[in-house]
Amino acid sequence: MSGQEVAEAYLQSLLKTERGSRMDLEAHQQKLMRGLVNHAFSDTPFYESRGKQPADLAPGSAEWLAQPFVTRRDLVENFDAFRPRSFSKLHGIIMPLSTGGSTGPAARRDMSSLESLARLLASYRMFQGWQLDQSRPFFVLRKTERVGEAREDRWGFPWRDESERGRRLWIDIAVPASEQLKMMAGQGPVYVNTLPSNVLRLSVEALRSGIELSIPFIVSVGEYLAPEVRAAARRAFGSTIIDAFSSAEGGVIAIQCPEAGVYHIQSEQVLAEIISPEGQPCAEGEVGEVVVTPLYGYATPLLRYRSGDYVETGPVCSCGRILPTITRIVGRREHMFDLPNGTRQLPGIDRVLITQELGHDRWALIQRSEQTAVFRHTGTLTTATLRRVTESVEATLGGSIRVLLEEVADMPLTSGGKRHFTLNELPPESP
Repeated sequence: MSGQEVAEAYLQSLLKTERGSRMDLEAHQQKLMRGLVNHAFSDTPFYESRGKQPADLAPGSAEWLAQPFVTRRDLVENFDAFRPRSFSKLHGIIMPLSTGGSTGPAARRDMSSLESLARLLASYRMFQGWQLDQSRPFFVLRKTERVGEAREDRWGFPWRDESERGRRLWIDIAVPASEQLKMMAGQGPVYVNTLPSNVLRLSVEALRSGIELSIPFIVSVGEYLAPEVRAAARRAFGSTIIDAFSSAEGGVIAIQCPEAGVYHIQSEQVLAEIISPEGQPCAEGEVGEVVVTPLYGYATPLLRYRSGDYVETGPVCSCGRILPTITRIVGRREHMFDLPNGTRQLPGIDRVLITQELGHDRWALIQRSEQTAVFRHTGTLTTATLRRVTESVEATLGGSIRVLLEEVADMPLTSGGKRHFTLNELPPESP
């Protein structure tokens, strides 16, 4: 079979398993788990050093839950120990990957051609589920250094005739929002793939300038998507946002359901456990940390990798798909605040309102203690503007945290093109 035929067959299998029986889905996942775990313990020094290979790989089993977590620190400090001594040619070539270091030191990770294809097929299933018109232009507004590479090609199912597939165009996310909008204008309705912080940037600029641009669908990736940002995109562009929960380490973990709005875990390519602080699986409605095991991650096996992302465990979806669900993305640990009442929450600040008040997105709210936070911003702002912003933030925090002001010369995007609007600088807890 050709590569295109393999991809098409794989997509058809995903469309079948998502509406098949849970027993068949679990059996498929266990088969992939067994192959990965055998490979990890027999071919990689990191897992060999951990001792006996677990026999019971069922999620929630005592033996699987006893497996130690893998952390970012493990990857950073022991990357070579994760590299397998042997690697099946069936997985294709090995490609280097980096987390970008946006939430800590950069961690290396290798990925095979097969794992790359698995991630791509999750996107293909999303195209199918949301019924995207694959003849429309698709703008990828991300951090890119496509030096010497084409900034335009075609997107969509590769087995379709090229004349049926729309243009895909890359724009670096660091390009000013006004310029991004100009480059997308005049082409009719377009689709966009970008980070939520850039959705905010584009929406505020479009609402300010009055530019009219139709973006029926925005695929949001890589950051927390705040509800007010989703609403701003609808006002500015008429957009429906498809939120995809993904990471460099875990791949495509979950994608928003077109019917019910919950997130479907992509169980055919990743085991995603939602774990309580005590290390036990969360029940429906409980919030826990996502621990991922990418099932095609043979190039860098990650068994029970702590993602640092917190989500709420979801119910059985009403859409008929049997994939496990996440009700909502709660946020990353380092972006949540520790409140005096003992809870840990992502501050519910209005990112759109603050950005509109300041006239730019170069700001962040940073917790320094349980009683104080710093509002960091660039540019000299009027007393009235800062007072309105401070009052809004303090009201959101319930009056329990005092907000101080700090003006800085610059606040660049991270190496991955991200903008973190909230940060927790309290001493980290032990993992």
